[in-house]
Amino acid sequence: RRHSPSALEDCVMRVKGGSGGGAGGAGGLPSPYVKWERERCAKIDKAKLEKIKPSVDAKSPPRFKHMVVNAKKLQLEEDRLVEIEHQNRKLLDNLSRISERPSGLSGDNGASRGSTARPKALLRGQAPVKRRVTSLNVRKRQEELDRIERENALILRRIRDQSNRESEFSVKKMQSEWKETLEHRKRASQWIG
Repeated sequence: RRHSPSALEDCVMRVKGGSGGGAGGAGGLPSPYVKWERERCAKIDKAKLEKIKPSVDAKSPPRFKHMVVNAKKLQLEEDRLVEIEHQNRKLLDNLSRISERPSGLSGDNGASRGSTARPKALLRGQAPVKRRVTSLNVRKRQEELDRIERENALILRRIRDQSNRESEFSVKKMQSEWKETLEHRKRASQWIG
């Protein structure tokens, strides 16, 4: 609301000439008092508008701790850091094991140690010897590979059998059917009238 109804009615009554008389005849110019009263009412309205305070709460809502701290994100980050630490530890163990191996440059070829000779340290550019990985499900994996090979052989045999037979589709037959379709279209598009 811009101003109270009583103040507005008061200004309107005075401007209309309801309580002060004046020369407010039909078709006549407004008197200086009416002009002054209008200006005064406008100033009052402007002053009241400047004093109005907002009635809408524009403050930010309260922040709750459980909404500010994203616990799941922190947990995932911590898990990632634990995994990185684990991988670093494994890498460090591997590097220390490699560095502890005899280099083979000292002339010791491991013959004096007998059959428990450890492999020599790798030189620059050499690849590590791959150990034979023994899996617990080698037999199951081999059976699965054999089954897949049998199925592939059956599919290949079916493809070869199909290629030896004559095709069910004839190019000449399809071309003649297409020409016939075009003729039907041509006749159907002609208007008999």
